[in-house]
Amino acid sequence: MKANTILKYTLVAALASVCLVSCVSSGDNTGIEYAPNMYISQAYEPFSQEKNFDYNPNGMTMRLPVNGTVARGQSTFIYSNANTAEGYEASSSYLPWVAATKENVAEGQRLYEIYCWHCHGKSGKNDGPIFKSGKFPAPSWPNYQGDYIKNLPVGKAYHTITYGKGLMGSHAFMLDPEERWKVIHFVKSLAYGDDFEYSAVAGSSSADSLTMLADASIEGDVPSSDDENASGQVEIEIHK
Repeated sequence: MKANTILKYTLVAALASVCLVSCVSSGDNTGIEYAPNMYISQAYEPFSQEKNFDYNPNGMTMRLPVNGTVARGQSTFIYSNANTAEGYEASSSYLPWVAATKENVAEGQRLYEIYCWHCHGKSGKNDGPIFKSGKFPAPSWPNYQGDYIKNLPVGKAYHTITYGKGLMGSHAFMLDPEERWKVIHFVKSLAYGDDFEYSAVAGSSSADSLTMLADASIEGDVPSSDDENASGQVEIEIHK
């Protein structure tokens, strides 16, 4: 009986020791792994590096796209005006490719009530809960119905949403380019009220985007793969 007890405790201690040893890792040794094929890909992973992969620079498994490559569906993210005072003034001539149809304005209202009303209020009176709390000062202009917003070029509004201005931060990571224009159309509808004019025909964003890319290619102003903003879902300066 005593021998059985000793054997039992010995087996438990041995099992515990094996478990502890298997959890130890150092350097390139990950320790004992259960079913490693479940979480370590046997195929090459894009944008990873392999020690013995000499075909591409730095052992990369995927080559960099050619200069000027724009990811599918990202062509409308091209925006040439820089985040500078000069860029802000230049943006006044930047025009929307998304028409102010009733459907787009309604979608702009939906987006506005997600991302904007907390500061500017449901009707653009700058009476949202953030401004009403007094923790942040409201803009110098009183509301959307004043002359400032009515006369503000839509391109400058787009620039402000893209980069931010003053205490307002960039909303580019929240709103894609088409959504920014829809929000701007809704803001203008609040500004003009019954005098706001809707567009009867929806615009085509794809045609304008292709034109922008063609112009950039002709002018040779295409960023290299080393440019800071040449990849990802950000605005890249290739169209002037």
